[in-house]
Amino acid sequence: MFEKLKELREYEGLKQREIAEILHVKRSTYAGYENGKDIIPLEKLNDLANFYHTSLDYLIGNTPTKEQVMEIQRINLIEVSKNIKTFRKENHLTQEKLAQKLNCSQSSIHKYENEKCLITTSYALEFTKQYHYSLDKLLGRKK
Repeated sequence: MFEKLKELREYEGLKQREIAEILHVKRSTYAGYENGKDIIPLEKLNDLANFYHTSLDYLIGNTPTKEQVMEIQRINLIEVSKNIKTFRKENHLTQEKLAQKLNCSQSSIHKYENEKCLITTSYALEFTKQYHYSLDKLLGRKK
């Protein structure tokens, strides 16, 4: 899923160590993100999208086109929570039904919707997959 991480890094002529420094992680941690052994936190994925001036959807392989996103964008917990709750209500889903689709607990959905914590990368990716929904839109990134 994160094949683009290596592709973009190599295209820019950068070493794993250099990207790891940008993300403030060890090189081995970044290598784990790039080869799929470790799940990259959404904040770090967002940092990479900002660094490469592209969309999150492109980074995770949900869109084939590298869109130029020039504005540095931060993840806003309040906006993400609102987006999850709005989506759920517009699609007439209960928290329990959404949790079943994402293979998580209803209490996790409750926490995500009520600004207790940011949705995890794995659940965010499952959300985008199950509902054909933009990760950029989910996280409130503007194109």
